[in-house]
Amino acid sequence: MSEDAEKFSRRRFFGTIGVAAAGVAAVGALAVPLAERRGELKRPYPEVHGNQVILPANGQSVLIIGGGLSGLQTGVELAARGFKVTILEKSGSPGGKLKSWRDRHFGPTDDPYKNNPAFPGYVREHGVHAVWGFYNNLREFFGRYHWPLMDMPKDLSIYHFRDRDGTVSHLPNTTWVPPYGTLQLVEELSRLKHLAPADHLQAVDLFSRLATFDYADARQRQYMDSMTFEEYARRLGLSSSLVHKICDSLLEMAYFDNVDKASALTLANLIQLVAGSSRDLRINLYHTPVAESFIQPMVNFIQAHGGEVHFNTEVTGLLMQQGKMLGAKAAALPRQAIQRCSICGGLIFAGMEVGGECPYCGANADVLRDIQAQERQERRFEADYVVCALDGPGLKNLVAANREVLGDAEYFRQIERIEAKAVFVCNLWFEGRGPWEKTVQDEVGRPAICFFATGFKHLGITINRAVEVIAADEQRLVWSNEFVNRDVTVIETQIAKTDLVEGLSSAAIADLCYGELKTVMPQLPPPVSSYVNRWYNYNAYHVGSESHRPAVQSPIDNLLIVGDNAFVPHPAVFMEKTNVTAKWATNLILDKAGMSQYRIEILPSGTPSTLIRGLSEVRSVYL
Repeated sequence: MSEDAEKFSRRRFFGTIGVAAAGVAAVGALAVPLAERRGELKRPYPEVHGNQVILPANGQSVLIIGGGLSGLQTGVELAARGFKVTILEKSGSPGGKLKSWRDRHFGPTDDPYKNNPAFPGYVREHGVHAVWGFYNNLREFFGRYHWPLMDMPKDLSIYHFRDRDGTVSHLPNTTWVPPYGTLQLVEELSRLKHLAPADHLQAVDLFSRLATFDYADARQRQYMDSMTFEEYARRLGLSSSLVHKICDSLLEMAYFDNVDKASALTLANLIQLVAGSSRDLRINLYHTPVAESFIQPMVNFIQAHGGEVHFNTEVTGLLMQQGKMLGAKAAALPRQAIQRCSICGGLIFAGMEVGGECPYCGANADVLRDIQAQERQERRFEADYVVCALDGPGLKNLVAANREVLGDAEYFRQIERIEAKAVFVCNLWFEGRGPWEKTVQDEVGRPAICFFATGFKHLGITINRAVEVIAADEQRLVWSNEFVNRDVTVIETQIAKTDLVEGLSSAAIADLCYGELKTVMPQLPPPVSSYVNRWYNYNAYHVGSESHRPAVQSPIDNLLIVGDNAFVPHPAVFMEKTNVTAKWATNLILDKAGMSQYRIEILPSGTPSTLIRGLSEVRSVYL
């Protein structure tokens, strides 16, 4: 395509968007959800006054299996509404995939901080997480309970793509007012240096198709879940660069998967959620460490409202009577089990070689705890309602072990088909600054806080936890406050292609990551310390996975399932989905308890857009 022809095609495309939007603008306000008309979605923390409820004890009880993000959020909402909440957590710490802990072994051996016996160690966490702008329900929850996020300067973007061959592309934050920020984003997509000029229009075409996706439409959902993204892209005729660089890196960042395995549903749902407004694509950070700023406060809230949280309590059995769930039990641990990992909950048996790490998750052996006397005995817990908030593998194992109790309903057979995805998180500590700041820069030449790795064998999204950035408004940003004013570089990369490093030692994995980092920053010195977290409990989003997700309401009236592996007809993903399913389950329990007047209002995830509704009149995800 000639340059003149491409400019003409882009003008024609932007004109189509404008005409489509104008066609619905006059009536668009009628279709906008109430929360948007009230202006709540424009606030960093949407306020829904009807959700702000603290009720006295109502005499009813809820047992929650799993103390991760979804279990804790469900517990907080129910405790606030007067239920006696009991949470059972397999490991010795709360938070699930959002947990963090302290590690005195990370960092240089001669680190002056380590000379202080009171120094708890450097923060080590599941992996860096961020909160997207479209997480309206999670943000409403944070604001309601006064657990603030770290502000992100408006002019800082995380969307920097860096290829192994040296090519760099940027997607800066949009500055045009809604809904025109979407047009600005489309324009920026047409400038990506990773793509040849002839491929730019393809990027715009792909974005426009995926932006019209409607997750609530079962037919569209099943269509996009019927093929891999690579198959979808091939049928659409997309270039290899667009598919295997831009789209693949987005999939690795968001879903820890790749285009040849992840279903087309993945990017369709993500693009739908960020397309409505420029603020939906921006992020906030958690205050580090999350265990202290957000997770433990949730535990404290539940306990302050009469609840209990039992750690080192792995549920193995479900208790039922006459079709009703009575509760759950934790089986007595065998004598051969001598320790349990406080981070992943894995059991260490006599004769198992531990070395310096947990053999399951890679946490330092300091976190291994001796089995306590109460764990040698069966423990039973009963309640009026049971909520299962386990990750995919945990949920599958619990259902498989209790099929005689649960019955042979297709609902439970589908759960046993849920797939999991492994993710390894490698952190490397380097003495001194400079190589990152001089090489990894944003669109205006400042040090970038991260880059999306394209064309690399091992590197995934890569973050400098110690970089300091001065924004246009003079606001200073550093990802981890423990490194403020420190002459160090701490780089984290999240490895999605774990099949390439499975079975290797943590040191070997760190060496592979360092080798690829050197191709980006040739002056980067050898690391003085490193660690690797190994996680096997992320949800897989392969072809057909969506059809296996259990609805929040199970066939057993007082058994519900929450978390990012559950299904709700609402286009939420990741941590936003844990919050939506927590609120969904809370509302179902309130209805059953005769307390429907205290139901939680669930907000749209993402910003409703007249522009996208208009675009849907002329474009679609169907090929």
